Amino acid sequence: MKKSGLRITTRMSLGFAILLLCIVALGSIALEQSDQIARRTQALYEHPLTVRRALGELKADILIMQRDMKDLLLVEEEADIASILQSIEDSRRDALRQFEVLYDRYLGDQAQLGRAADDFARWDAIRQETIRLIGVGKRQEALVRTRTAGTGGDHVRLLLEHLQMVDSFAMNKGDEFYQESVALKNALKLQMSLLIAGTLALSGIIVFLLYRSVRKPLSELIAATRDFMKGNRTARCAYDSNDEFGQFSASFNELAGAIQNELDLGSRAAALAAVMLGSDDARLFCHRLLATLLEHTGSQLGAVYLLNEEKTLFEAFESIGMDTARCGAFSALRFEGEFGPALATGKIQHIVDIPADTRSILKTADGFIAPRSIVTIPVSVGGVPQAVISLASVGGFSAASLRLLDTVLGILCARMDGILTYRKLEEFSRKLGEQNRELESQKSEMSSQTRELTEQNIELEMQKRQLDEANKLKSSFLSTMSHELRTPLNSVIALSGVLSRRLKDIVSAEEYSYLDVIERNGKHLLELINDILDLSRIESGREELEIERFDARVMIREVVELIGPQAIEKGIFLQFEEDESLPEMLSDYDKCRHILQNLVANAVKFTEAGGVKVSALTKAESLYISVEDTGIGIEEKNLSLIFEEFRQADDSASRKYGGTGLGLAIAKNYADILGGSISVQSQSGRGSLFTVRLPLLSENGRLREGQAPGFRIDMNAQSAPVAGPLATKGKTILLVEDSEPIIIQMKDMLSAQGYTIVVARDGGEALEIIERQLPDGMILDLMMPRVDGFQVLKAIREEKKSERLPVVILTAKYVTKEDLAFLRHNCVHQLIQKGDINKPRLLEAVARMLFPEPDRAMGTVPEYRPRKAAPAPEGTLPLVLLVEDNADNLLTLRALLSGLYRLAEAADGAAGIDLARRLRPDLILMDSTMPGLSGAETLAALRQDVSLSGIPVIVITARAMKGDRELFLAEGFDGYVSKPVDRDALLKAMADCTGDR
Repeated sequence: MKKSGLRITTRMSLGFAILLLCIVALGSIALEQSDQIARRTQALYEHPLTVRRALGELKADILIMQRDMKDLLLVEEEADIASILQSIEDSRRDALRQFEVLYDRYLGDQAQLGRAADDFARWDAIRQETIRLIGVGKRQEALVRTRTAGTGGDHVRLLLEHLQMVDSFAMNKGDEFYQESVALKNALKLQMSLLIAGTLALSGIIVFLLYRSVRKPLSELIAATRDFMKGNRTARCAYDSNDEFGQFSASFNELAGAIQNELDLGSRAAALAAVMLGSDDARLFCHRLLATLLEHTGSQLGAVYLLNEEKTLFEAFESIGMDTARCGAFSALRFEGEFGPALATGKIQHIVDIPADTRSILKTADGFIAPRSIVTIPVSVGGVPQAVISLASVGGFSAASLRLLDTVLGILCARMDGILTYRKLEEFSRKLGEQNRELESQKSEMSSQTRELTEQNIELEMQKRQLDEANKLKSSFLSTMSHELRTPLNSVIALSGVLSRRLKDIVSAEEYSYLDVIERNGKHLLELINDILDLSRIESGREELEIERFDARVMIREVVELIGPQAIEKGIFLQFEEDESLPEMLSDYDKCRHILQNLVANAVKFTEAGGVKVSALTKAESLYISVEDTGIGIEEKNLSLIFEEFRQADDSASRKYGGTGLGLAIAKNYADILGGSISVQSQSGRGSLFTVRLPLLSENGRLREGQAPGFRIDMNAQSAPVAGPLATKGKTILLVEDSEPIIIQMKDMLSAQGYTIVVARDGGEALEIIERQLPDGMILDLMMPRVDGFQVLKAIREEKKSERLPVVILTAKYVTKEDLAFLRHNCVHQLIQKGDINKPRLLEAVARMLFPEPDRAMGTVPEYRPRKAAPAPEGTLPLVLLVEDNADNLLTLRALLSGLYRLAEAADGAAGIDLARRLRPDLILMDSTMPGLSGAETLAALRQDVSLSGIPVIVITARAMKGDRELFLAEGFDGYVSKPVDRDALLKAMADCTGDR
């Protein structure tokens, strides 16, 4: 039965409103009583208390005036008399003010105050007369008047009696006010007690009623919830009301019913899933599935249709309650009949309320009948319908049954996929069995082929190892060939040059021309050797880029000027169309020049009439250089061959133009390494146009010494004076380096200039030294164990003490853009690559680091002179010691240097050391490869001898592979000259060491 009642919110609001009214009433009464007490207190203060205070002040003034009158008779001095009179006057005025207060505040009979005031006025007149008598000298008479029994004393006594009557009235009035306040307080206490007690009682009643209205429905809800949790799915809450608990009860009952329905649905879905998982045989699976569906949906008819192998028809596979003879097939292509909507939408279709007497004929799973309700279930695999299940009921399908079908549809599709797949697997298994028997017969044949492949793999692995070994041998052979070929070429080229200078105008012109032939072919052979070595480095991938900044226009002009004499000799023109707007490039200068020189030289070589034109332009961050000639041209079939190694357009034995065919191949490879390209356009007999594209900014390779952006020293700039011993004395340089050869080389170069060198072999040791004593400068390697150079640099820049310490970086590391940014941010003074250490440039960099630009401008730094022995006496040529085991090379050096230097010769390193100790030469020229002591070992022995350590030593060697020069300089040699010896290069290297500029 539906109960009516107030909502809990309304009940609580009413209860709290009643309590609030009680509290307001209690507060109002308390406020009114407090106001009454305040008024009584104010009256008590304003009347009795104020009156008694005024009476006390008045009595004090009267007594003071009487005392001063007596004192007035005792003094003689005018000043004292005036002071007493002033005191009397002040007291009189204060007494009058007190009378005014009494008139204002006194609640008794005002006549009493009038009598007292009259008494005061009469006494004041008597007092004035007494003062006059004193003033006229009648002190005795005045004394009689001031006595207690005198006229003044009687009036004072009478005045005090009248004031005492006023005081008594005021005191009685105060007692009256006090008694009234006490009575008022007692009444307030009683009222408050009654109100508080009533409020507490009313609160208890309200709380009890609210508790009782909440406890009952809450208990019923808790009991129903516990029953439901214990498994009683039919448990419901019986509480029925309009309040919140009634709504809560209704919601709980609805939720419990929904849960019960879901659990029932889940149990039926689980039963269906268990049936579907029970068998893998298609026939048995479909039969059990139909039986379970009929049971849980209340259907009477059911059938399963499967898609045939041709995928054209859905054919009846299994049915329950149907006449199998009337179960016709349905088209899978035209979406006909009952199956049409289900196949078209891929969703379960439900047909309801089919009239029993309908004239409409619908093709169903049971033929041409009209059931009351039909459900069609499409079973899809991968989005394609593979089966259809039809259920029919004479009554209809409940909502729970339709939900059950929707719930299990996904499982049904997945399981049907498995059943159909299993069907296919059975068929495949049968076919595989037949194939396995065929494969078994092929197995033995495959085994033999596998053994053959294994043997072939082993053979290929052996061939690969042989190829790797051959590649290593090729590199070793090229290095040895370079040494062995350059050694005799040294004599051929150098001596031919000497004879050419000495025999001019002595022998006949024909014989003299033989020397030109010898020298020209010797240099041609040297160029061929260099080309082969370049090609070898390119093929092995060891070719590196040395990036630097240069002017592209200047580079092109230099190449044109270099080859210009050849064009003049052939009677053709060589023209460069200069463009002033060509920008600077950041690339490998030597390789760019090599590419252009090859193209221009080839154009001049193959042009007999007309000429060669060189032009350049920039486009899309690239430089395009065109070399156009009017020469013999190239046939179209040969255009793809000219960039291959050892190939030329004319490979016949009777060809007119010589050459190895390596020039264009090397140029093409260099262009590829630089990130560019070379293209050609040509017609036979009409000339050729070669175009090389080079990026203006190369991102490959490493920066050449002095080229790092942001560093202050430009090694290509004009040399500045370098500090000598006088300026460097007392300058300490911290060398942070873990390589012993580099340490020896750097100490040898810098100690000779007067610097004090302190060595740290790792970053941690360097930081400890800096902590103890700050050096004047630091030379820092980047790659070291434990603490590397980057960490050292970061640490010193973070310390106030060392934040401005000048630093020169010495490294063999490839410096990336990130490294350069870090070094630039940390104020590195200079970057020098190991292997490119040049003594004059190193000393110049150190001088720039330790002696700022203004010092050099003022001339305070003396000019540098490289290490050398004591100068030869005036008029005497410098003495040069030649240490060389090859007689031809000795003869060559002797011919090149005779007349310029005094010469001494030694055939090996040991003899050279002995001869150096006896002769103390100014300079030593030494071969690198000698019997006994090698050149490096001989140099080490010379440096260990204090008397010989200052003699500069230049190595003359046939080792000219990339990096050989850097290795020799790193070992401590002061100069490097490669064989074949070029006279100008040799004399320049010797002049650098002796100071003969």
